[in-house]
Amino acid sequence: MDSPIHIGDLTTQSIQQKLIETHINNSSNTNKNRNNKNNNNNNCAVSSTIYSSIYSGVKTIQLTLKLDSDKSNNNNNKDLKLDNKSHNEIIVLRRVQDSFVNITQLFQILIKLDLLSASQVNNYFDNEILSNLEYFGSSSNTPQYLDLRKHQNTFLQGIWIPYDRAVNLALKFDVYEITKKLFLVDVHDFNKLPKANKRLYEDDANSDSDILDSPSKKQKLDKSSKKDLLSNGRAVSQKLIASSISQNSNYPFTLPAVIIDDNNAEIANDIKVKLGDVFKRDDEKPEGISFEEVKLAFADALSRYTLETIIDIPLDSKGQTALHFASTLASLNLVSAFIELELNSPIRGNNAGESPLISCIQVTNSMEKGNFTKILSNWLYPDIWLLDKRKRTVLHHLTLQIDKNDSFKFYTTKILEYIISENNQNLLDFRANILNAQDEDGNTALHLAIEKDSKWFIKVLVDLGADTSISNKRGTKPSDFEIIRDLGSVENDDQIFDLISTGLEFLNKRLEIGGEKLPEAESPKVVTTPKMIDREGSSSSGKIFNSIQQLLSNTNVEYENILNSKREQIKQLDRALHDATIVTANNRFNTKKITEKLVNLDNLKLQVANVTDKLALSKQELNEKIDENKEYDADAPFIIPQVFDKLKEGKEPEQDLKAGDYLLNQLQPTPILKARIQAYREINRKLEKELKTLVDYSDLTSKFKKVVSICTNVGVNEVDEFLDGLLEAVEGQQ
Repeated sequence: MDSPIHIGDLTTQSIQQKLIETHINNSSNTNKNRNNKNNNNNNCAVSSTIYSSIYSGVKTIQLTLKLDSDKSNNNNNKDLKLDNKSHNEIIVLRRVQDSFVNITQLFQILIKLDLLSASQVNNYFDNEILSNLEYFGSSSNTPQYLDLRKHQNTFLQGIWIPYDRAVNLALKFDVYEITKKLFLVDVHDFNKLPKANKRLYEDDANSDSDILDSPSKKQKLDKSSKKDLLSNGRAVSQKLIASSISQNSNYPFTLPAVIIDDNNAEIANDIKVKLGDVFKRDDEKPEGISFEEVKLAFADALSRYTLETIIDIPLDSKGQTALHFASTLASLNLVSAFIELELNSPIRGNNAGESPLISCIQVTNSMEKGNFTKILSNWLYPDIWLLDKRKRTVLHHLTLQIDKNDSFKFYTTKILEYIISENNQNLLDFRANILNAQDEDGNTALHLAIEKDSKWFIKVLVDLGADTSISNKRGTKPSDFEIIRDLGSVENDDQIFDLISTGLEFLNKRLEIGGEKLPEAESPKVVTTPKMIDREGSSSSGKIFNSIQQLLSNTNVEYENILNSKREQIKQLDRALHDATIVTANNRFNTKKITEKLVNLDNLKLQVANVTDKLALSKQELNEKIDENKEYDADAPFIIPQVFDKLKEGKEPEQDLKAGDYLLNQLQPTPILKARIQAYREINRKLEKELKTLVDYSDLTSKFKKVVSICTNVGVNEVDEFLDGLLEAVEGQQ
């Protein structure tokens, strides 16, 4: 039998091989391929037509695109499925009632042209729409998008977003020109537009309206069904994670890596074999291995061994667990399964004390797959508050990624969005325990960000309230660096800056009202009504006592119900306050962007006015200068006054003019003078050629006159006078 170490190495090697094939190592090749695809699709011809259509009772403006390209993409993705009649035909819909645009259909253009893959599009939707706080809406329950990807009508399937955001995405991905008919048409002209496929239109208009009374209702139904499916598993995960946090005797550090002793070597060997098989099967399936499959794979081990002997078994010499590797690979199914089956704890560190969250943010897999928000908010959120063995926080590790790739911005933004949007206590604890935490060298995250010269990260930390006066062990303070005072030049186009400032405003206001500690909103408690036992034959005093006891019990139940209603109201108000934080931040960000656009618009208007005035003035000056009766000297632009005037007057010999340095210094540069001489030579050459042509023509004319003179017996000098009469006589004889 192979040793446990050997089995662990095999498992690790297979996972590492999977990591080698990720986008990190292939990013340059991916970019090259994408550039080649762009070049190959430049010659694609597109024809577009606008129709009106009704699908499941929803009035829409329909843009039908027909792509004439030699290259086609045969990608069949369930989430992006479109029921088109032709492979090269794309339908993009815009709802009449609110101008929401089906962005899934719009991005189908990029897929058809082979510019993006279906998985890339889905990942983009997950990152930039479904988990983006800019689409938050008025509350967490009313986002500014409609997720109708599971709609029964294939024409309505997809993600729908507001009109202005759809225009921005069309411009960003350079498909606006071929889709602008959809955006420029007036929805009030719905009845004036031609119908899209009359038979299909009529069949669909008469379809059962119960399919979808309104898209918003459908969205709520989809969300509720998803919640029902996932709530049980997540509830189990939340309880297990809460239990792990409470049992962390090593806080604020991660739990130390498990050391396998000789007694448990065979058990560890068995678990490693099963883990290797699970990772392999997860890699082979496009959707990944399911929770039930993982549970079945470990059913025998869970029944034979105790949890203490199989939990957090390290798979390599670095002490990394299966959860570390699953987080690195961004496998949502494996992360959830390992935690729910209690095979791994999310707060277990490797030999360096690095948590699974650190493994996740060290690569770009989770960003590319679009599932980082789910992984963080459901399973790895406890790692935000933990340190590794070198006392480094998640902020320290994010700064270490600055030189490697731009994923640090994405991960930082998503982590801060989670902290700020979850509750104010999280933000308070983050600022108190993580923001200014010092590693073993005394460096805060701000020290490292300054060392990396990342103005964006520095501004984020400073806006959060990072202390610039903390010294590391070398006595260096962040305030010693000039970059701290030069943050005004940093472009704060990212919405995260407005979210930070708004979150801190709300937090400071609550602290100002409620004190240093924020009270935690209590959850409603379960109220049980006590059953009263009516004993027969009891005395009158006993009956009175029972009546009083029942009255007190009922009063207590009533009181608890009132308290529960108040607790629920407080929770709703607390949630509304958090929602208001995000809404306010979004409104500020949008207001700032609109203000910038208005300023740019005013500048453009001013520039247009200036150009118009300049053109009018130039036309006026041109009209004044042009005089058709005035003699024009073509040589005037080429005359050198200093030389021409003196030569014209004849006061100085030509040799003296050539020898005079003063005069030569006043002349224009030699290249200009040579160009003028060359121009004169070219003009002279053309004049000589034209003169020669005229001379040749004159000789030919004299010869013709001589021939006519001999034939008509008329003198040569008199031919011109008789030419008209001769021409008429010749034409009359024909």
